[in-house]
Parts: sequence; C-alpha cells; structure tokens
Amino acid sequence: MPPSGPTSPPTAPRRVVVLLALVTLVGYALRTNIAVAQEYMAPDLGLSMADMGLISAWGFQLAYALFQVPGGFLGDRYGPRVILALSVLGWSVASFGAVFAGATGGAAFLTLFAMRALLGVTQAPTFPVAALAVAQHVPGDRRIASTAIYIASSTFGAGLAPLTLAPLMVAAGWRSVFIASGVVGLVMAIVWYALAPSDAHRAPSRLGQPLGQQFRDALGLLGNGQLMRLSISYFLHSAVFFVFVFWFFRYLTEGRGFSILASGAWGSMPYFAACVIGPFVGFAADRLSRSMPPMRARQRVAMMCLITAGTLVLVGANLPTPILAVAALSLSVSLISSAEAPYWTAAATIGAAKPGAAGGVLNLMGNLGGVFSIWLVPLMKDAWGWTAMLGFWAAVAVVAALLWLTVKVEPRLPESAA
Repeated sequence: MPPSGPTSPPTAPRRVVVLLALVTLVGYALRTNIAVAQEYMAPDLGLSMADMGLISAWGFQLAYALFQVPGGFLGDRYGPRVILALSVLGWSVASFGAVFAGATGGAAFLTLFAMRALLGVTQAPTFPVAALAVAQHVPGDRRIASTAIYIASSTFGAGLAPLTLAPLMVAAGWRSVFIASGVVGLVMAIVWYALAPSDAHRAPSRLGQPLGQQFRDALGLLGNGQLMRLSISYFLHSAVFFVFVFWFFRYLTEGRGFSILASGAWGSMPYFAACVIGPFVGFAADRLSRSMPPMRARQRVAMMCLITAGTLVLVGANLPTPILAVAALSLSVSLISSAEAPYWTAAATIGAAKPGAAGGVLNLMGNLGGVFSIWLVPLMKDAWGWTAMLGFWAAVAVVAALLWLTVKVEPRLPESAA
C-alpha cells in the first residue's frame, strides 16, 4: 500500500463512508434478525432457548470469527469492491435459505445451523474490509470519525431490525423476516458494486505477490504481540456487546415483562442511542489525536467508554423501573459501541501495510468473545438470574478497559502508512 495515504479522487472518502454505512446497516439488520424471529420460530420448530444459543454461537458466531483473517486477506488482495459485493450476496443467500427450515426438531436445527454458518462466513470480511477501505480512501486525521460513522450505522441496523421485523413477523409469520432480509441483501450487493470506487489501480501491487506467501504473511500477524494484546481487550469488549446484540430482546420479554411488540420498540433504543453518540465520540477522538499521539487518544477514549459502560450496565440491571433500566442499558450499549472505532483504527495502524488482515485478527478475537458470551448467557441466566448475569458482564467491560494499558500508545509507523 502506498505510504503517501489515500490516492482516490477528492469525492471518494465521503462516498466510501456513506456506502460502508449502508453495508454495515444491512449487515447488522440481517445478523440480528434471528433474535426477533426466534420468538415465533423456536416454538414453531420445537427448538429451545439453548438450541437457539447453539445456532447463534456455534453456527454464526464461530464461522464469523474463524473467517475474519481470510476475509481481511482477501480484501487486501482483491480489493474492497469485489469482496464486499460477494459477501453481501452471500448474506442474501443465507437469509433465503433459512426460510426452508420447515421440519421440526433435529432437521430444523441443522438447516438453521447451516444457514447461520453461511451467514457467518460471508459476513466475516465486512469490518476488516471496511477498515481497509477507510485506510485506502480516507485521510489519517479523519479515520476514527469515519470508522465511527459506519459502526454507528451498523448499530442503527441492529436497532432497526426489531423495530421493523417484529411487526412484520406478527403480521406474516417468522419466515417473512428472512424473506425480507434476503431481498434487502440482494439490493445492497448491487448498490455497493455499482457505486464503490474501483480497485483496479491497486491490482499490480496486490496480485504481484504469490497467494500462499501473502496469506502466510497475513497469518503472521497472529504473532504480533502489540496486535494480540489489543485483540484480547477486544475479545472482552465484544463479549459484552454481543450479550446485548443477541439477548437484549429476550431480556425485555422475559426479564422485564415487555410484550413482543413493545420489546421490538424498546429493544431498538440501545442501537439508536449508539448511532447518535458513536460519531460524536469519533469526532472527539480525531480532535484529541491532533494534540497527542493518535494511539494515546484512542486508548483514552476507549477506556472512558468501557468503564462508563460497565458502570451503567450494573446500574441498569438493578433499577426497579423497567423504562429507567432500558435507558441506562441503552446508554451503556452506545458507549460500548463507541469504543469500536478506536480499536479498529489502532489495529489498522499496527497492521501497517496489511490493514485488512490486521482487522481480521482483531475481529477474530472479538467474535470468539461473542461465541462464548452468546453461548454462556442462557446458562448463566438459568443459574444466576438476569441481574447477576448482567453484573458479571459489567465487570468484564472494566477489565477490557484496563487491558488498553498494555497497548503501546505510540504507533510504529506514521498514520499515513496505515
């Protein structure tokens, strides 16, 4: 990657960020649709809450985690335009496939498991390749805010899913959730490929190196101590975040007594709050990075977000009034999400000429955290109850913040090299 920074036309940064925002919005809506659909789908197919946890954790989340580094590597080699278009097309296929889980018991479980695994594989390149696109097309002093914008858009997609899909499911059944998701994914794949900047000018540098050697170089990032310490912190951060992504809707219906339609509305609040707060945090971090080393600015912003979020989770879990609890937890989720941009821009800086693969390593660890938290929540809830379970994850958020202290705050290379 050229060390001089972005080589795109002046209009490319804004266009890339807008398109990435649309892609991540759709991606998270399709990722979280099962959290809504399971309310009708699970009893219809004879599946338990534990079955749904296995499908989400070991079907989607594990596949998503394991394909992070390969997805980032493919982005580095073939460019964001082609890889993201193929990825989004895969989301659509996986959504349509879930419609055919028509049998009950074991057959239904296997069909849903396979389709969520396919969704995980095809969604894996999304954020590593988005980080690559930002590194290619956005100036260094605007990258945290740009990253925050498309991450905030992903949270908007997560919030939009229960708000729009719950009424659709009530009116037309759980299969309509996946049909609508497949159609939206297909449209998004076409829009991205048609409007994203071409990567043709980067083909010689990408394709000149043998494929096997380039992939081995990408895997070599797993031995980068600086990146792995950051990724361990992200493992814990993401474990907390996915507690809310996959189980907040169930917490509202079971733990707080909301109806399905009310849960669809209130369950959207954390994501809409994140959509508003995240970009402000990103712009503030970019401004802070102009007065101190950028990595130090990212460290301070991430730690502040995580420690405050952990405190609010603990407070929200213990508030007796459901609406106040939702307010506290919504602000907590928004701050957890706001810590994402510092993680991703830090990983891209550490990864230097391989920002896609570095993002893959980061998100590999993050989504392994999601695998364990999604799987553990039903078991912890049954053993401890909702309140104590949320208290545990509040403590995990604080530990994630403290691990930032082990990350070197001065980058090895100038920001323009990322």
